[in-house]
Amino acid sequence: MNAYRATLFALILTLYGATAFAVGPTKVMLTVDVESYQKGDPDKQIWGKQADGEHGIRRIMDLLDKHGLKGTFYLNVYEAAKHGEPTIAEVARAIHQRGHDLQLHTHPAPMYGFRNMQHVDLAQQEAVLLRGKELILKWTGKTVVAHRAGAFGANLDTLKASRTVGLAIDSSFSPASPNSMLTRQLPASNWPSLVEGVVELPVSYYAQLSFGNWQSLRILDVEATSLGEFKSVIRQFREGGAPAVNILMHSFSFVRFGVANPALEQRFEQLLAFLAKEPGVEVVTVSQLHPAWTSQIGALKPDAGVVPYTGLWLTYRRAIEHAGQGGENLMVASAPAVVAGVAVGIFFIWRRRARSKKSV
Repeated sequence: MNAYRATLFALILTLYGATAFAVGPTKVMLTVDVESYQKGDPDKQIWGKQADGEHGIRRIMDLLDKHGLKGTFYLNVYEAAKHGEPTIAEVARAIHQRGHDLQLHTHPAPMYGFRNMQHVDLAQQEAVLLRGKELILKWTGKTVVAHRAGAFGANLDTLKASRTVGLAIDSSFSPASPNSMLTRQLPASNWPSLVEGVVELPVSYYAQLSFGNWQSLRILDVEATSLGEFKSVIRQFREGGAPAVNILMHSFSFVRFGVANPALEQRFEQLLAFLAKEPGVEVVTVSQLHPAWTSQIGALKPDAGVVPYTGLWLTYRRAIEHAGQGGENLMVASAPAVVAGVAVGIFFIWRRRARSKKSV
Protein backbone atom coordinates (compact mmCIF):
# COMPACT_ATOMS: atom_id res chain seq x y z
CA MET A 1 0.00 0.00 0.00
CA ASN A 2 2.81 2.37 0.89
CA ALA A 3 4.51 1.59 -2.43
CA TYR A 4 1.25 2.30 -4.27
CA ARG A 5 0.87 5.66 -2.52
CA ALA A 6 4.47 6.61 -3.21
CA THR A 7 4.04 5.77 -6.90
CA LEU A 8 0.81 7.76 -7.12
CA PHE A 9 2.39 10.74 -5.35
CA ALA A 10 5.37 10.67 -7.70
CA LEU A 11 3.01 10.58 -10.70
CA ILE A 12 1.08 13.59 -9.39
CA LEU A 13 4.29 15.53 -8.86
CA THR A 14 5.46 14.70 -12.37
CA LEU A 15 2.21 15.82 -13.94
CA TYR A 16 2.09 18.97 -11.87
CA GLY A 17 5.67 19.86 -12.67
CA ALA A 18 5.00 19.49 -16.39
CA THR A 19 1.83 21.56 -16.43
CA ALA A 20 2.19 24.12 -13.63
CA PHE A 21 3.58 26.77 -15.95
CA ALA A 22 0.89 26.14 -18.55
CA VAL A 23 -2.12 26.31 -16.24
CA GLY A 24 -0.94 29.08 -13.90
CA PRO A 25 -1.64 32.80 -14.27
CA THR A 26 -0.89 34.40 -17.62
CA LYS A 27 2.64 35.77 -17.29
CA VAL A 28 2.99 39.39 -18.43
CA MET A 29 6.40 40.82 -19.32
CA LEU A 30 7.08 44.55 -19.56
CA THR A 31 10.07 44.79 -21.90
CA VAL A 32 12.07 47.89 -22.76
CA ASP A 33 14.41 48.20 -25.75
CA VAL A 34 17.20 50.44 -24.47
CA GLU A 35 18.89 52.34 -27.28
CA SER A 36 19.46 55.73 -28.83
CA TYR A 37 18.62 56.53 -32.42
CA GLN A 38 21.09 55.73 -35.18
CA LYS A 39 22.42 59.31 -34.92
CA GLY A 40 21.07 59.81 -31.42
CA ASP A 41 22.21 60.79 -27.98
CA PRO A 42 22.05 58.49 -24.91
CA ASP A 43 21.34 61.50 -22.68
CA LYS A 44 18.13 62.13 -24.62
CA GLN A 45 17.01 58.68 -25.80
CA ILE A 46 18.20 56.47 -22.92
CA TRP A 47 18.22 58.72 -19.86
CA GLY A 48 15.49 60.97 -21.29
CA LYS A 49 17.05 64.16 -19.92
CA GLN A 50 14.77 67.18 -20.17
CA ALA A 51 14.70 70.58 -18.52
CA ASP A 52 12.33 69.27 -15.84
CA GLY A 53 14.26 66.07 -15.10
CA GLU A 54 14.67 62.57 -16.56
CA HIS A 55 12.01 60.69 -18.52
CA GLY A 56 14.03 57.69 -19.66
CA ILE A 57 14.99 54.38 -18.08
CA ARG A 58 15.22 55.73 -14.53
CA ARG A 59 11.70 57.14 -14.81
CA ILE A 60 10.46 53.80 -16.19
CA MET A 61 12.11 51.94 -13.30
CA ASP A 62 10.71 54.43 -10.78
CA LEU A 63 7.16 53.74 -11.97
CA LEU A 64 7.73 49.97 -12.00
CA ASP A 65 9.15 50.08 -8.47
CA LYS A 66 6.24 52.23 -7.28
CA HIS A 67 3.86 49.39 -8.18
CA GLY A 68 6.14 46.61 -6.95
CA LEU A 69 6.86 45.32 -10.47
CA LYS A 70 10.01 44.49 -12.42
CA GLY A 71 10.77 45.02 -16.10
CA THR A 72 13.09 43.38 -18.61
CA PHE A 73 15.48 45.81 -20.30
CA TYR A 74 17.09 44.73 -23.59
CA LEU A 75 20.25 46.84 -23.91
CA ASN A 76 21.96 47.66 -27.20
CA VAL A 77 25.53 47.31 -25.97
CA TYR A 78 27.00 47.95 -29.43
CA GLU A 79 26.57 51.71 -29.01
CA ALA A 80 29.71 51.49 -26.88
CA ALA A 81 31.67 51.75 -30.15
CA LYS A 82 30.04 55.14 -30.84
CA HIS A 83 29.49 56.69 -27.42
CA GLY A 84 32.28 55.00 -25.45
CA GLU A 85 32.22 51.93 -23.26
CA PRO A 86 31.87 53.83 -19.94
CA THR A 87 28.69 55.51 -21.22
CA ILE A 88 26.88 52.28 -22.06
CA ALA A 89 28.36 50.41 -19.09
CA GLU A 90 26.76 53.01 -16.83
CA VAL A 91 23.38 52.21 -18.40
CA ALA A 92 23.85 48.48 -17.86
CA ARG A 93 24.81 48.94 -14.22
CA ALA A 94 21.94 51.34 -13.54
CA ILE A 95 19.45 48.68 -14.65
CA HIS A 96 21.14 45.72 -13.00
CA GLN A 97 21.85 47.38 -9.66
CA ARG A 98 18.20 48.33 -9.22
CA GLY A 99 17.14 44.70 -9.54
CA HIS A 100 15.54 44.89 -12.96
CA ASP A 101 16.21 42.29 -15.62
CA LEU A 102 19.06 43.12 -18.02
CA GLN A 103 19.16 41.28 -21.37
CA LEU A 104 20.74 41.76 -24.81
CA HIS A 105 19.46 43.89 -27.70
CA THR A 106 21.21 43.92 -31.08
CA HIS A 107 21.57 46.98 -33.29
CA PRO A 108 25.09 45.98 -34.42
CA ALA A 109 25.83 48.89 -36.80
CA PRO A 110 28.04 51.03 -34.51
CA MET A 111 30.38 48.12 -33.81
CA TYR A 112 30.04 45.88 -36.87
CA GLY A 113 28.78 48.08 -39.71
CA PHE A 114 25.61 46.19 -40.62
CA ARG A 115 22.15 47.20 -39.49
CA ASN A 116 20.22 43.98 -38.82
CA MET A 117 21.19 40.49 -37.71
CA GLN A 118 19.24 38.91 -40.58
CA HIS A 119 21.55 40.59 -43.11
CA VAL A 120 24.62 38.49 -42.22
CA ASP A 121 25.56 34.83 -42.00
CA LEU A 122 25.44 32.51 -39.01
CA ALA A 123 29.08 32.95 -38.02
CA GLN A 124 28.79 36.73 -37.91
CA GLN A 125 25.62 36.54 -35.86
CA GLU A 126 27.34 34.24 -33.37
CA ALA A 127 30.20 36.74 -33.04
CA VAL A 128 27.80 39.63 -32.41
CA LEU A 129 25.84 37.77 -29.73
CA LEU A 130 28.94 36.46 -28.01
CA ARG A 131 30.45 39.95 -27.86
CA GLY A 132 27.22 41.31 -26.40
CA LYS A 133 27.15 38.66 -23.68
CA GLU A 134 30.79 39.33 -22.84
CA LEU A 135 30.27 43.07 -22.47
CA ILE A 136 27.28 42.74 -20.14
CA LEU A 137 29.14 40.14 -18.06
CA LYS A 138 32.16 42.44 -17.86
CA TRP A 139 30.10 45.48 -16.85
CA THR A 140 27.67 43.87 -14.39
CA GLY A 141 28.72 40.28 -13.66
CA LYS A 142 25.45 39.04 -15.12
CA THR A 143 25.18 36.25 -17.69
CA VAL A 144 22.26 37.16 -19.93
CA VAL A 145 19.84 34.45 -21.09
CA ALA A 146 17.71 36.32 -23.65
CA HIS A 147 18.06 38.39 -26.80
CA ARG A 148 15.93 40.63 -29.00
CA ALA A 149 17.06 41.70 -32.45
CA GLY A 150 16.74 45.38 -33.23
CA ALA A 151 13.83 46.21 -35.55
CA PHE A 152 12.87 42.51 -35.28
CA GLY A 153 15.62 41.97 -37.87
CA ALA A 154 16.20 38.29 -37.18
CA ASN A 155 16.00 34.99 -39.04
CA LEU A 156 16.35 31.32 -38.18
CA ASP A 157 20.13 31.70 -38.14
CA THR A 158 19.68 34.18 -35.28
CA LEU A 159 18.04 31.45 -33.23
CA LYS A 160 20.76 28.96 -34.13
CA ALA A 161 23.39 31.52 -33.12
CA SER A 162 21.55 32.16 -29.84
CA ARG A 163 21.64 28.47 -29.02
CA THR A 164 25.34 28.22 -29.86
CA VAL A 165 26.37 31.09 -27.57
CA GLY A 166 24.12 29.96 -24.71
CA LEU A 167 21.12 32.27 -25.02
CA ALA A 168 18.08 30.19 -24.10
CA ILE A 169 15.38 32.69 -25.14
CA ASP A 170 14.89 34.87 -28.20
CA SER A 171 12.22 37.57 -28.49
CA SER A 172 12.72 38.83 -32.04
CA PHE A 173 9.47 37.57 -33.55
CA SER A 174 6.19 39.37 -34.10
CA PRO A 175 3.77 38.60 -36.94
CA ALA A 176 2.76 42.28 -36.76
CA SER A 177 6.26 43.26 -37.93
CA PRO A 178 6.57 42.50 -41.67
CA ASN A 179 10.24 43.57 -41.79
CA SER A 180 11.41 40.48 -39.94
CA MET A 181 12.46 37.39 -41.87
CA LEU A 182 11.18 35.33 -38.94
CA THR A 183 7.70 36.54 -39.82
CA ARG A 184 8.05 34.75 -43.14
CA GLN A 185 9.87 31.72 -41.75
CA LEU A 186 7.62 30.88 -38.80
CA PRO A 187 3.83 30.47 -38.55
CA ALA A 188 2.05 33.44 -36.98
CA SER A 189 1.56 32.88 -33.26
CA ASN A 190 1.37 34.61 -29.91
CA TRP A 191 2.50 31.43 -28.13
CA PRO A 192 6.09 30.76 -27.01
CA SER A 193 7.55 27.74 -28.75
CA LEU A 194 10.79 25.82 -29.10
CA VAL A 195 12.55 26.73 -32.37
CA GLU A 196 16.12 25.75 -33.30
CA GLY A 197 16.77 24.76 -29.70
CA VAL A 198 15.75 28.07 -28.09
CA VAL A 199 12.47 29.36 -26.71
CA GLU A 200 11.01 31.85 -29.16
CA LEU A 201 8.97 34.38 -27.21
CA PRO A 202 6.87 36.46 -29.63
CA VAL A 203 6.21 40.11 -28.97
CA SER A 204 2.45 40.02 -28.46
CA TYR A 205 0.13 41.31 -31.16
CA TYR A 206 -3.58 41.78 -31.69
CA ALA A 207 -6.01 42.56 -34.49
CA GLN A 208 -7.49 46.04 -34.33
CA LEU A 209 -9.74 45.66 -37.39
CA SER A 210 -10.88 42.72 -39.49
CA PHE A 211 -12.65 42.41 -42.85
CA GLY A 212 -13.16 38.85 -44.07
CA ASN A 213 -9.77 37.12 -44.00
CA TRP A 214 -7.90 40.42 -43.73
CA GLN A 215 -6.73 41.67 -40.33
CA SER A 216 -4.98 44.87 -39.34
CA LEU A 217 -2.38 43.66 -36.83
CA ARG A 218 -0.80 45.79 -34.13
CA ILE A 219 2.06 45.17 -31.71
CA LEU A 220 1.20 45.46 -28.02
CA ASP A 221 3.27 48.61 -27.57
CA VAL A 222 3.08 51.15 -24.74
CA GLU A 223 3.39 54.02 -27.22
CA ALA A 224 0.83 52.73 -29.72
CA THR A 225 -1.81 50.96 -27.60
CA SER A 226 -4.43 52.74 -25.51
CA LEU A 227 -5.24 51.75 -21.93
CA GLY A 228 -8.63 50.45 -23.07
CA GLU A 229 -6.97 48.27 -25.70
CA PHE A 230 -4.42 46.99 -23.18
CA LYS A 231 -7.13 45.90 -20.77
CA SER A 232 -9.19 44.22 -23.49
CA VAL A 233 -6.21 42.44 -25.07
CA ILE A 234 -4.72 41.19 -21.80
CA ARG A 235 -8.08 39.89 -20.62
CA GLN A 236 -8.63 38.10 -23.94
CA PHE A 237 -5.19 36.50 -23.64
CA ARG A 238 -5.97 35.38 -20.09
CA GLU A 239 -9.37 33.98 -21.01
CA GLY A 240 -7.84 32.20 -24.01
CA GLY A 241 -5.29 30.44 -21.79
CA ALA A 242 -2.25 32.30 -23.11
CA PRO A 243 0.86 31.36 -21.10
CA ALA A 244 2.56 34.70 -21.71
CA VAL A 245 2.00 38.29 -22.85
CA ASN A 246 5.02 40.24 -24.06
CA ILE A 247 4.62 44.04 -24.00
CA LEU A 248 7.07 46.34 -25.82
CA MET A 249 8.32 49.86 -25.17
CA HIS A 250 11.55 51.83 -25.61
CA SER A 251 13.86 53.82 -23.39
CA PHE A 252 12.70 56.91 -25.32
CA SER A 253 8.97 56.10 -25.21
CA PHE A 254 8.22 59.01 -22.90
CA VAL A 255 10.19 61.49 -25.08
CA ARG A 256 9.50 60.05 -28.52
CA PHE A 257 9.03 63.44 -30.17
CA GLY A 258 11.82 65.18 -28.32
CA VAL A 259 9.81 66.46 -25.38
CA ALA A 260 8.37 64.72 -22.36
CA ASN A 261 4.89 63.25 -22.81
CA PRO A 262 3.10 63.31 -19.41
CA ALA A 263 -0.03 61.70 -20.89
CA LEU A 264 1.97 58.66 -22.01
CA GLU A 265 3.69 58.36 -18.61
CA GLN A 266 0.28 58.52 -16.98
CA ARG A 267 -1.07 55.80 -19.28
CA PHE A 268 1.92 53.58 -18.47
CA GLU A 269 1.35 54.04 -14.75
CA GLN A 270 -2.36 53.24 -15.20
CA LEU A 271 -1.34 50.07 -17.04
CA LEU A 272 0.96 49.10 -14.17
CA ALA A 273 -1.81 49.68 -11.63
CA PHE A 274 -4.14 47.50 -13.72
CA LEU A 275 -1.60 44.69 -14.01
CA ALA A 276 -0.79 44.77 -10.30
CA LYS A 277 -4.45 44.16 -9.38
CA GLU A 278 -5.92 42.20 -12.29
CA PRO A 279 -6.73 38.59 -11.31
CA GLY A 280 -5.25 35.77 -13.34
CA VAL A 281 -2.20 37.71 -14.54
CA GLU A 282 1.28 37.96 -13.05
CA VAL A 283 4.02 40.39 -14.05
CA VAL A 284 7.38 38.64 -14.33
CA THR A 285 10.75 39.12 -15.98
CA VAL A 286 12.34 36.93 -18.60
CA SER A 287 14.96 35.80 -16.09
CA GLN A 288 12.25 34.73 -13.67
CA LEU A 289 10.69 32.50 -16.30
CA HIS A 290 13.90 31.22 -17.82
CA PRO A 291 14.16 27.93 -15.85
CA ALA A 292 10.46 27.10 -16.31
CA TRP A 293 10.48 27.79 -20.03
CA THR A 294 13.61 25.86 -20.84
CA SER A 295 12.44 22.81 -18.89
CA GLN A 296 8.68 22.85 -19.51
CA ILE A 297 8.12 24.50 -22.87
CA GLY A 298 7.15 21.16 -24.40
CA ALA A 299 4.31 20.82 -21.88
CA LEU A 300 2.55 23.99 -23.01
CA LYS A 301 -0.75 23.26 -24.66
CA PRO A 302 -0.74 23.85 -28.43
CA ASP A 303 -1.36 27.36 -29.73
CA ALA A 304 -5.10 27.91 -29.46
CA GLY A 305 -4.88 30.59 -32.13
CA VAL A 306 -5.59 33.42 -29.71
CA VAL A 307 -5.33 36.74 -31.52
CA PRO A 308 -7.17 39.32 -29.41
CA TYR A 309 -9.51 41.60 -31.34
CA THR A 310 -10.21 45.17 -30.25
CA GLY A 311 -12.60 46.25 -32.99
CA LEU A 312 -13.77 49.52 -34.46
CA TRP A 313 -14.84 51.29 -31.26
CA LEU A 314 -11.60 50.78 -29.30
CA THR A 315 -9.58 51.58 -32.42
CA TYR A 316 -11.48 54.83 -32.90
CA ARG A 317 -11.13 55.76 -29.23
CA ARG A 318 -7.38 55.18 -29.44
CA ALA A 319 -7.14 57.27 -32.59
CA ILE A 320 -8.91 60.15 -30.85
CA GLU A 321 -6.58 59.91 -27.83
CA HIS A 322 -3.46 59.68 -30.04
CA ALA A 323 -4.55 61.97 -32.89
CA GLY A 324 -1.42 64.08 -32.54
CA GLN A 325 0.90 61.06 -32.70
CA GLY A 326 1.18 59.90 -36.30
CA GLY A 327 -0.77 60.09 -39.54
CA GLU A 328 -2.58 56.77 -39.10
CA ASN A 329 -4.27 57.85 -35.87
CA LEU A 330 -5.17 61.23 -37.36
CA MET A 331 -6.68 59.55 -40.41
CA VAL A 332 -8.81 57.18 -38.32
CA ALA A 333 -9.86 59.95 -35.94
CA SER A 334 -11.02 62.18 -38.79
CA ALA A 335 -12.69 59.37 -40.76
CA PRO A 336 -16.23 59.89 -39.34
CA ALA A 337 -16.13 63.61 -40.18
CA VAL A 338 -14.88 62.85 -43.68
CA VAL A 339 -17.55 60.19 -44.22
CA ALA A 340 -20.24 62.54 -42.87
CA GLY A 341 -19.01 65.30 -45.14
CA VAL A 342 -19.10 63.05 -48.19
CA ALA A 343 -22.58 61.85 -47.26
CA VAL A 344 -23.83 65.42 -46.89
CA GLY A 345 -22.24 66.35 -50.20
CA ILE A 346 -23.88 63.38 -51.96
CA PHE A 347 -27.25 64.33 -50.41
CA PHE A 348 -27.11 67.92 -51.66
CA ILE A 349 -25.99 66.81 -55.14
CA TRP A 350 -28.91 64.36 -55.25
CA ARG A 351 -31.30 67.02 -54.03
CA ARG A 352 -30.14 69.53 -56.63
CA ARG A 353 -30.54 67.01 -59.44
CA ALA A 354 -33.98 66.05 -58.17
CA ARG A 355 -35.08 69.71 -58.23
CA SER A 356 -33.65 70.17 -61.72
CA LYS A 357 -35.70 67.24 -63.01
CA LYS A 358 -38.88 68.66 -61.43
CA SER A 359 -38.31 72.09 -63.03
CA VAL A 360 -37.94 70.45 -66.46
